[in-house]
Amino acid sequence: MYKVILSILLFLSFGSYLHCQVWPKVYLINNPNFGYVAIQSYDQGFVIGGQLFNWDGTNKDGFIYKTNINGDILWNKTFTQPVECTSIFDVNQTSDGGYIIGGSADKYDSWGDPFIMKLNSCGEKEWCRIYTITPDTFDLANSIFQIPGGYIAYIYRTGALYANDHIFLFRLDQNGEIVWQQQYALSDPLFLGAAGEHMIVAPDDHYLINGYCYYPDSGTTTPKFLRPLIIKVDNSGTADWELPWSRIGGSSFRGESYRSIIDNRQNIYSCGRHIIPSGSNVGDKPTMLKTDSKGNELSYHDLVPNSWQAVFFNINWFQDSTIAIDGGWAVTPGQVGQIGIFKVDRNGNILDSANIIKSYYCFSDALVDDENKLFLIQGQYLGNMWQTYVWKLNSNLEFDSLYTQPFVYDSLCPHPIASDTISLDCVIVGIDEPFKNPETGKLKVFPNPARDMLHIGIPDQLKTDNKNPVFNLTTVYHQWHSAILEIYDLFGRKMFSKEVLQSEKEVAVDVSLWPGGMYVVRLVYNGQTVGSGKVMVE
Repeated sequence: MYKVILSILLFLSFGSYLHCQVWPKVYLINNPNFGYVAIQSYDQGFVIGGQLFNWDGTNKDGFIYKTNINGDILWNKTFTQPVECTSIFDVNQTSDGGYIIGGSADKYDSWGDPFIMKLNSCGEKEWCRIYTITPDTFDLANSIFQIPGGYIAYIYRTGALYANDHIFLFRLDQNGEIVWQQQYALSDPLFLGAAGEHMIVAPDDHYLINGYCYYPDSGTTTPKFLRPLIIKVDNSGTADWELPWSRIGGSSFRGESYRSIIDNRQNIYSCGRHIIPSGSNVGDKPTMLKTDSKGNELSYHDLVPNSWQAVFFNINWFQDSTIAIDGGWAVTPGQVGQIGIFKVDRNGNILDSANIIKSYYCFSDALVDDENKLFLIQGQYLGNMWQTYVWKLNSNLEFDSLYTQPFVYDSLCPHPIASDTISLDCVIVGIDEPFKNPETGKLKVFPNPARDMLHIGIPDQLKTDNKNPVFNLTTVYHQWHSAILEIYDLFGRKMFSKEVLQSEKEVAVDVSLWPGGMYVVRLVYNGQTVGSGKVMVE
């Protein structure tokens, strides 16, 4: 009998051990690393991006590694610079089977500048850009997606804690050149410390940014409290709306938002935290926010109402339109957090839940794959080093089993993909100067006064300023096909009109037969005056 009991215990122990060898996976055990982002590749494998560390804990190189459907590494790429460090914060598949990656590199600023790189389907570099910004601030390409004609990138800039200069979108062409750049959270003078956490492309091809800001209660200007911030932007870069979640159901709402998903009615579901500062239920609550397509608060749902510290960091759709939302919470101060997942409906009703691990660190990214499996990634600090853990669960929130059938990986690459190192010898793009330089977009009109020939210098970049009671937005167009050059007399009569291309540096106009007097010159792009000047004709 003793032998039978011992055999059963050994079997149970061995079965548990085998199960643990499936999920979670632990990567690069002998090399400290932290995985920030995960995607599913076109061949049902996964790609994970993050950062390697030195053994003393200092930053080192960025990395991506490709796994099969069971999470076993197939190949890896390391992104390095001599002496300096690199981090990968986002990776996405491109239509040609390659990858667009974004992160931060401190090659020109010890704090870090955003960089974006395009890899082909074999993991080889096609192009790379480092976008230099104000020195001594930590800046990074946080979210980047392929869109028709190029890419859209959310650029996060640090700086003064309570400034509003953190949230930028870059519209890039297919080679990473900037088409336009625009800054957000400038529409309301009551915003303070606005910052973004993540960006997605919405089903209507607009862009949705999640983050937070400080904002006062309705009808007041101070004090300002931490609020979830959601910004929706159209595909030209103009903000549809900027919403600080400040009041819901007649009560002041405080907290943050991190990521969003959108349903077929364009309602937005965001994960984050709800801060209750006083009363019998004080503390942080992991919450799901519901916002309509016009930027109106609809409802919120606190899923752990008795928590003291908490946050939901990822949110995804299951194929049956239920929602997977994950994060961490602690019930008492100083407690190690419970990291777990909830399956909820659109009204926040809990359908299922699973506690995964006790930790101080939440999942850094999560996705639902083509097989309706939930793939989660997390960095854990164990002993004296960071390690990347990955879990895979089915839609019942149970650990997934191994796939035993063969899969073909990286079929779009004609040869096996090698694990190697990619140097960040990137093209450098300065992006602050057009915003700060008052000469950006200005026409140069000479001579003035003019007698026979008038010469008009065409700017290389165009700048629009939209100022009204709702929005105050400045957009810089680095690339533009054509604009309309017009000249009017003081009675509003059009004396000259010509389509000009960006490649044209100067236009000459014969004014020898024009009546003497003052004339107005303007350059029109997308229906807006982007440059103007006055000239006297003698």
